[in-house]
Amino acid sequence: APSLSESRSSFSSQTQYTPITLLTNTSQISSASPYNSPFYRQHTLKPNNIIIEDAVLDEERWSRAAFALGMPYGDVFRATNETRRFANKVSRKSNLSEKCMTDLVMTLVQAATKPHRNLHTKAGGTFHEDPVPNGAITTDALLSPPDTWSMPLPVPRPNITLGFATKTFTPHELELQSGIISTSAGLPCDLAKVSQPTPDVFWPFFTVDIQPNSLNAAQNASAGSASTCNNALALLAEAADEPTMQKQGPSLFWNSRRRVHSFSLSINLDGKVASLNMHDSGGSLVHHAAMIRVYRLDDERDVEALYSRLTSICVWADNTRLPAIVDLLENLDGLVKLESKQDFVSDAFFNHDLSSVAGMGYAGGAIGSISPPKRFGGLKSVMRDISPRWLRVS
Repeated sequence: APSLSESRSSFSSQTQYTPITLLTNTSQISSASPYNSPFYRQHTLKPNNIIIEDAVLDEERWSRAAFALGMPYGDVFRATNETRRFANKVSRKSNLSEKCMTDLVMTLVQAATKPHRNLHTKAGGTFHEDPVPNGAITTDALLSPPDTWSMPLPVPRPNITLGFATKTFTPHELELQSGIISTSAGLPCDLAKVSQPTPDVFWPFFTVDIQPNSLNAAQNASAGSASTCNNALALLAEAADEPTMQKQGPSLFWNSRRRVHSFSLSINLDGKVASLNMHDSGGSLVHHAAMIRVYRLDDERDVEALYSRLTSICVWADNTRLPAIVDLLENLDGLVKLESKQDFVSDAFFNHDLSSVAGMGYAGGAIGSISPPKRFGGLKSVMRDISPRWLRVS
């Protein structure tokens, strides 16, 4: 799978931020929207392991990424009634409201998703906090010196979210996605909120964020939305594969399972321009974002190219993203079945000296005189102490 972290020779220039100690005027930080702040990327995104590249992806990197994702590399122009109406309305109106632009973009997204019954689009809504990356919120960060001051990532509020519909999954798969999982830090996490960052949209992979002032502000908002989508699926992979990882150790397969891609559309309302962005977790929970292309929304030719790209993203989601999710749910189901079996003894149990277990006293006689089912039932408490931390789904 492609990684945006590769071949980033021009990235060093964007890491030269102004230290927070040089901020002498509070007016330098936008009070209207945090995304407008010139220091947002330094003191909010970067501490939360989210990196935005300033430049558009070069041809070599995008061609590799497109090939790996099964998408066309170059622009394909698809003229439809929706693209013509969209470009005409945007060009005619001098002042577009955020709601008007949301409605217009929604027509394009819905037209692109029409052949895909598994996909579901939703306008508005606030994401749940559970899947939001929180790399900055640590004791060390709170006690750090002022020049490394950081802020928590705002809860995303994308204008449009595209993911999978409820009917995509079987009743059993839906039940699996409504339990409690444990993160790598040992913290409980509500899988119902992780799988649906916004209600009725499962595992979103495409978001639209609209900001009135600048394209950079819109990209800042998109970085939070898309990284939350990536982080949600990474949490599922972590929960489903962690017992295997604990037993066999990290591997290339483990990293590839955690490598997640998503896409976003960042729109500058005043300038009537948008950037299509690709977001990559890289398998290391460091989220990278880069622009694929910039579109003029009042240019019919650009809108046709954007619409074609939206259709290719939908095809990718149906053919690649969804099977990966189903595979993880199957792993999760296997763990739940192991947990529910009365006679199950974990692999860790057999790594211990059985004689030491046999030496423990049990009511009802010696361990050798107990029938196998009763023996396993009597060792339930011992098994819980010595077995790995299995996933529990309520």
